[in-house]
Amino acid sequence: KKTSLEKGSTINVSGKEKGGRAIVWGDIALIDGNINARGSDITKTGGFVETSGHDLFIKDNAIVDAKEWLLDPDEVTISTAPAGRSNIQEDDEYISEASNDNNTVDHKKNIDERTTLTNSTLEKMLARGSFVNITAKRKINVTSDINLSNGSLTLWSEDHRNGGIKINGNITTGNDNRGANLTIRSGGWLDIHSNISLGERDNINITAKKDIAFENGNNQTITGQGVITSGNENGFRFKNVSLHGIGKGLLFTDNRTSNGNITNKFDGTLNISGIVNISMKAPRLGWYTRYKGRTYWNVTQLNVASNSKFNLTIDNRGNGSAGANPVHLGLNGITFNNNNSFNIAKNSTANFKIYTSIITPKASSNYAFFNGNISVSGGGGVNFELDASSSSYTTSGAIINSQNLNVSDGSTLNLKAVGSTNVAFLIKNNLTLNATGGNIEIKQVEGTDSHVKKGVVAERDIIFEGGNITLGSRKTLTEIKGNVTINEETNLTLTSANFDGHEGALSIDGNVTNKGNLTAIGDTIKIRGNLDVAQNAKFNGSTKNNLNITGNFTNNGTAEINVTQGVVKLGNITNGGHLNITTNAKANQKSVINGNIINKSGDLNITENKDNAEIEIGGNISQKEGNLTISSDKINITKQITIKKGIDVESSGSDVTANLTIKTKELKLAGDLNISNFDKAEVVAKGNNDLTIGNSDGNGNAEAKTVTFNNVNESKISADGHNVTLNSKVETSGNNGGAKSNSNNDTGLTITAKNVEVNKDIASHKTVNITASENVTTKAGTTINATTGNVKLTAVKSDIQGGIKSNSGDVNITTSTGSINGKIESSSGSVTLTATEGALAVGNISGNTVTITADKGKLTTQANSKISATSDVTTSSQSGDISGTISGKTVSVTATTDSLTVKGGAKINATEGAATLTAESGKLTTQTGSSITSSNGQTTLTAKDSSIAGNINAANVTLNTTGTLTTTGDSKINATSGTLVINAKDAELNGEASGNRTEVNATNASGSGNVTAK
Repeated sequence: KKTSLEKGSTINVSGKEKGGRAIVWGDIALIDGNINARGSDITKTGGFVETSGHDLFIKDNAIVDAKEWLLDPDEVTISTAPAGRSNIQEDDEYISEASNDNNTVDHKKNIDERTTLTNSTLEKMLARGSFVNITAKRKINVTSDINLSNGSLTLWSEDHRNGGIKINGNITTGNDNRGANLTIRSGGWLDIHSNISLGERDNINITAKKDIAFENGNNQTITGQGVITSGNENGFRFKNVSLHGIGKGLLFTDNRTSNGNITNKFDGTLNISGIVNISMKAPRLGWYTRYKGRTYWNVTQLNVASNSKFNLTIDNRGNGSAGANPVHLGLNGITFNNNNSFNIAKNSTANFKIYTSIITPKASSNYAFFNGNISVSGGGGVNFELDASSSSYTTSGAIINSQNLNVSDGSTLNLKAVGSTNVAFLIKNNLTLNATGGNIEIKQVEGTDSHVKKGVVAERDIIFEGGNITLGSRKTLTEIKGNVTINEETNLTLTSANFDGHEGALSIDGNVTNKGNLTAIGDTIKIRGNLDVAQNAKFNGSTKNNLNITGNFTNNGTAEINVTQGVVKLGNITNGGHLNITTNAKANQKSVINGNIINKSGDLNITENKDNAEIEIGGNISQKEGNLTISSDKINITKQITIKKGIDVESSGSDVTANLTIKTKELKLAGDLNISNFDKAEVVAKGNNDLTIGNSDGNGNAEAKTVTFNNVNESKISADGHNVTLNSKVETSGNNGGAKSNSNNDTGLTITAKNVEVNKDIASHKTVNITASENVTTKAGTTINATTGNVKLTAVKSDIQGGIKSNSGDVNITTSTGSINGKIESSSGSVTLTATEGALAVGNISGNTVTITADKGKLTTQANSKISATSDVTTSSQSGDISGTISGKTVSVTATTDSLTVKGGAKINATEGAATLTAESGKLTTQTGSSITSSNGQTTLTAKDSSIAGNINAANVTLNTTGTLTTTGDSKINATSGTLVINAKDAELNGEASGNRTEVNATNASGSGNVTAK
């Protein structure tokens, strides 16, 4: 029952080379003597000593020399020796206790102050580098400080039911740096309420079968390196503790076999330096063993020192099996309660990572719950990652119930989710993110996530206060159901699916107010409210698919919309800054702008890059100044609209300049298009393509619509090196109130192209200039009309079937060769037709003066045509066939190198002056039924040879023929009031010729006609 080793006694099992084994055991074991188990080197060959008992007492005089000393009572208490303690007599250990009966037997109880092992005795052995094993069946209490020096101390409590180890004394190595080992093994719980401080050459190995707590200490500090392992129950508890991981750092982990429910608690203030890892892992069991735990982060402040790292990892994957959460339980997730302050020094991080189970979500189920405000300072980073990797099932995500996230001092806060979450981050409250001087990221990123549903969902308003902030998803949609406000000095990136080919919209139900820099990227952007970009702010909307703004889009800053594989759908746009819209439509897509566009400042560019894509415009466009450019293969005007310079009366004045360029292959018109007040307005072919104005499909309703350039200083339609087709009416107009449109600089309408095809009317308030490097074709029934200016048409070949008219200006047509069958007229100006290289065929022509030139080809005037001038008509051609009527005050018709024929029925009439027909190098023929008349003047026919079968009537008539002159029997030549002169080498006169005076000069004269003088 009782074993005593008295003071002064010795047990010696030492050996010359190796120490032996000494075991002292008893229900009550009293050790106050010496036990020697030395070898040649006690630290290497020393022996083994075991002292054990239900009650084990080690006095101050006890000396144990051994490599390993095992103490094995039921309960061990290590403390300082009480003052005055000197022996172990019964009366020293027990006291009498009063009894309630008359029994004479004494009642004893142990004295509470008695210690099982004094720290001084233990420290003496540890100072020699000994291994000391202290085991207890049930419980070990450490109430005094222990200096390990360079020894090795093991505390081992075996009981796994109610037993454990409680440490209330500090364990250190003092100033000894030779290397010590601390091993603690608890079969039950482990409570550490004091400091552990070991050095870089020391090692910590702590294991408990149940929970481990670091709490209730006074400025408690754990310093060292090694592994601390909790058991098969909850996990760890930390409260107001400092963890300093030196060397390889401190690893807090668990060893679980059957219980996968992980519950940790962090309270108060937590200080970290060096490397501290907390890694909890569920056993490889089914999901039903690992869904009830929860880690609670109630830390008011986490401080991480410079060049340090804190990691908290919870791995719930188990054996990977999936299931349905039967009730709303903890899922082994983490809850950040109350307000959390993270003070993370520069070059340091605090990292939280949750590997989720594969458990289908319930309402409000989550693996992370941020239930308070978060602040990060100090210049380091806080990183949270939720890993829900699964190719088969959807799992819960994280919920943010915070109202403020604040990051300062160049710090970062990164919240990241990967995997098949139902909602990666659900934001429940109005939230303000302030990253002034720092960075915040909340994002869902790519991973194993074939069943991912939503990335970031915010149910209410979000305010972005400053700094650099990213919020959104990489592989799925992002939803913000409230308003979004971006304040000054904020760089915000909002994202939706933008990884590979994944789809998912960035959807904002409320208004977006941007006073900072907003970049919106992803698959699709949908803003159902208004978008307001303030002065000095920036907006960059870059999507792979579509960008839709249902409300008003107001830009007073710099806005760039770039849709790389899709289109836009916009309402009203008001631009007071710089705005560019670029789209790249996919098959069967088109951009739609249904609202009005008001551009108050700077350039505005709306561009569609893809082949055969379309922009649909259904609202008016107003441009105050700068350049407005709309570019798309197809532009569809869906209703009557106006594109104009000026947003109000004051802004349309002459002191500002505004230009319009429409670049397209086809300008489709479901309604009229009015282009007003611009300094320069152009409709040009996009790229190396033809230009069609009016539908190319021959839609009659579209062809009935009109493009009007109203009060435009310079109006142009062009297709450089390609063709222009006008299927709708084009007109320019002006009024006396438009100074520029009525100025001398107003050039009217200019059309330039390789080929120009006019199928509808052109009407210009000023001039019309058409230049084609090849052909100009006008359709019968069309009219080109310049009201107050000139019409100028230049082409290699002209086929004019429609009319050309100038009310008060000139008409000039220059072509290499052409057919002009339509009516050409100038009410008060001249008409000039020039064929520079070949033949020219003309129809009806009228003007003040008419000049027709075909120096290198034949001039043909059509039967029943009428060429008339209020003044003079002059034609000059290589040869000529004259049909119809030519009429003017004077008429001059010349064939410069070949014959000239006046067809039967043709009439040439000089109303006031001379009528002159010349074919000096060829033959001049007037056919039967033709008429040449000069009522008051001279008619002169000059030719190499002449054949006269028609009528010639004039005051004076002169026929000059250097060769042969023949008049047929049907001809009549009459000098009504003057002289008839006939000059020819050979003259055969078979018709009638008369004059007041008649003169015939011929070398040879013959014929059956009559030549008379009145």
